[in-house]
Amino acid sequence: MRIFQIITVSEYGGAQTIVANLIKSLSPEHELFVLYGGDGKAWENLDVKFTKIKLNDHRKEVTWKDLGLLFKLIYFRFKYKPDVVHLHSSKMGVLGRIAFSRKSTVYTVHGFDSIRKAFRKFLIVEKFLKKKVFRIVGVSQYDVDMMKEEGITNKVVRVYNGVTDYYKKDIKRVDDTLSWEFERLKTQFPKTIVCISRISKQKKFDLFLDIARQMPEYAFVWIGNKQPMENLPANVFCLGETHSAYYYFKYADLFILPSNYEGLPMSLLEALSYGIPVVASAVGGITEVLDGKNGYAVENNIDDFTNKIESILSNETVYMSMSEHARQSYLANFTFEKMIDGYKSIFNTIESNKK
Repeated sequence: MRIFQIITVSEYGGAQTIVANLIKSLSPEHELFVLYGGDGKAWENLDVKFTKIKLNDHRKEVTWKDLGLLFKLIYFRFKYKPDVVHLHSSKMGVLGRIAFSRKSTVYTVHGFDSIRKAFRKFLIVEKFLKKKVFRIVGVSQYDVDMMKEEGITNKVVRVYNGVTDYYKKDIKRVDDTLSWEFERLKTQFPKTIVCISRISKQKKFDLFLDIARQMPEYAFVWIGNKQPMENLPANVFCLGETHSAYYYFKYADLFILPSNYEGLPMSLLEALSYGIPVVASAVGGITEVLDGKNGYAVENNIDDFTNKIESILSNETVYMSMSEHARQSYLANFTFEKMIDGYKSIFNTIESNKK
């Protein structure tokens, strides 16, 4: 099959990680193209054969220039005649459904609340195009349920996000300043609490700082900030963007994720794969993942976060039990292979329907 993966931007992120993983998994048997915006490095380290097509500069907002982007998609449709078109992100979800055939198009919604809550004015477009697709994929049952609540019920399926299992694998790093920083923190603080995420309005970096101020005995590390962060509490360290951020879970004792809305965060699943307990905001698909045995989904306030963090880190028996449950919950539900099988099933159905 000739498969298009189309996404708005190419900076590091959860949706980009899924695209990269699909490319790695599918490229040996199929012809893969990734069509994207921006100059991000999400595909930079893929050592498989695929075709990259940059569509435009980094531009998430909707402008009149998107008319040109639509014509580009139509051009590539007829130039390459893809068998399967897989759309990611709301903008490409709209433009791609207009440009490509309904019979070959799959649209993954990476967190429906990003439309339903943050950009509700675009919900009317989602409803208008809801039938212009072979399948709409929700990455959590929450997303599927919320789409149904908004009247988007036809052709909607769930495929949980999944991540590669790097636990205990020998990933060699040379001259790695981030590792040195983590090693230094280990000598100064008894526990290290990590968050891996970009800094945006969606992510509650302000709450992260408030939690850290309440727990000065622990190191709080944020990976994913684009710019240097100033005036931080003495126990907060923002280490910037990095490729393969999952590597640094080897230094983490706990993972936290304060957020206003989510789909099913990849970094949270990566933490579980390393056997790291999690405390995260009770939004989106997070409540389907954290069950009180592998971590806690909590309300967005300082007390809920700090109480659960302390209850995990202050009792070694509790910690070891939660660590084991974290690892097992990942293996049972959120592996890379389970996610790939879900998408392969959809793609194969598209192909078989053409015969």
